Amino acid sequence: MTINQFMTADHRECDAEFATLEMLVDKEDFAQAKESFEAFSQHMLHHFDMEELVMFPEFNKNAGGGCNPTGVMVMEHDQMRQLFSQMQNALLAKDKEKFLGLSETLLFIMGQHNMKEEQMMYNLADNTLDSEQIIKRMQELQ
Repeated sequence: MTINQFMTADHRECDAEFATLEMLVDKEDFAQAKESFEAFSQHMLHHFDMEELVMFPEFNKNAGGGCNPTGVMVMEHDQMRQLFSQMQNALLAKDKEKFLGLSETLLFIMGQHNMKEEQMMYNLADNTLDSEQIIKRMQELQ
């Protein structure tokens, strides 16, 4: 399995969780939405950790100059973390419109970000690193 295959599959799982979350908020099922948001945000933060604590540092050590998009990827992760905080506040306030507006912003950023990772970053990592070792280390993260 490649890093691209492994991480793209994780993107799809996060996307499915996000779609469920939006549906629950749209139906104003705030109790379920809170649980769904917690699961989604924890999954996303774990995904970021796999990249920021394992893949990106290894890539940075081994890339040897040239194209290195990890700084941009981390900046986008930080933007998404900020949105998670704002979305959680909207959810706690049961503010459907604010939450859905923020989720639209997140969806846009996430879509652009995932495309960059899947079309560029993960391929660079697969070409530079021992994919099996990196995947194993990412799977070991709690």
